[in-house]
Amino acid sequence: MKSSKQNLENNNVIYENCYLDKIIMENTDTFECMIIKPGTIQHIPWTDSNYAGKLMELDLFKIVKTNVNNFIEVISTHLDVNNYNIKNLNVKTEIVAEEPYYLYEILYIDLEKEIDFHKEENLNELASLININGDKIYSNAIVFRSHIPSLSDSMTMCTITKEDLRRVLHDRVHTSIVICDEDGLVEDRVVGDINKYAEIFFDGEKFKKLEFAFLMHNINIWYSVSEYGNSNLCGNLIDGLIDKCIWFSMKSDEFRCNLMVYEVEKIISLSKVMTKYITPVELLEEKNDKFGRKIIYNKYKVLDWVYDKYFNK
Repeated sequence: MKSSKQNLENNNVIYENCYLDKIIMENTDTFECMIIKPGTIQHIPWTDSNYAGKLMELDLFKIVKTNVNNFIEVISTHLDVNNYNIKNLNVKTEIVAEEPYYLYEILYIDLEKEIDFHKEENLNELASLININGDKIYSNAIVFRSHIPSLSDSMTMCTITKEDLRRVLHDRVHTSIVICDEDGLVEDRVVGDINKYAEIFFDGEKFKKLEFAFLMHNINIWYSVSEYGNSNLCGNLIDGLIDKCIWFSMKSDEFRCNLMVYEVEKIISLSKVMTKYITPVELLEEKNDKFGRKIIYNKYKVLDWVYDKYFNK
């Protein structure tokens, strides 16, 4: 099987930035990807509590079956590459979401510098929303889902549904945090400014803030102390008697990402056996699997890998 770059270059297309630059798939079964067509979403108010669900009701989707044998044909056909008479047309791919054991990617034609195609009828507002790098997409886009279990190098393409995409968009806004009080560790959802949430959670009392890196997680712990508190509530991460706390994780300086109870539980356990919380060098090095694909180590996989190393020898 030739690489996708070679195949697409026959159509004056360069396929960039994807770990699937060689179409050698672990799975040979058929799966479904999602085509998103140009169109507007401005008529749906983003303040609607069912915003993501309303987006999924729009007539902008097409589900297409594909497998290792027709993967390149599906990309070329449904991105309409023959409609763009541009030398060395670039097809970009970006990771747009991560869930435990799953990765979501979007493929689209890079028309950033091709202003002749910057027309209202070409603008793909939904795909631009799904994308997270700031690009405006002026073409069809294709969304793929991959299964990447933590304790192996396996990486298989699998079917994506509208429910998957709805959940990704919903979770991007309604971020998961972890709180701890007399009820133990509990997940909650927060929209917008977490300071407002904290004011209510701590009943207007003063609280402390701690931020640190832990195995590809950017962890924030906001906590209050009390003489009746628990010295083991946050493992070895915080000294003192903690009354209650909020855990959350930041994807960037401005945006939170989702943090779940099982992650916090593993972080607490590891804090008791680790002296440094940096990601092991062997997980930062770029490596390929037996199929020649780049192995993806995201925050979920790194945490599970290190936890297994310490507790499941």
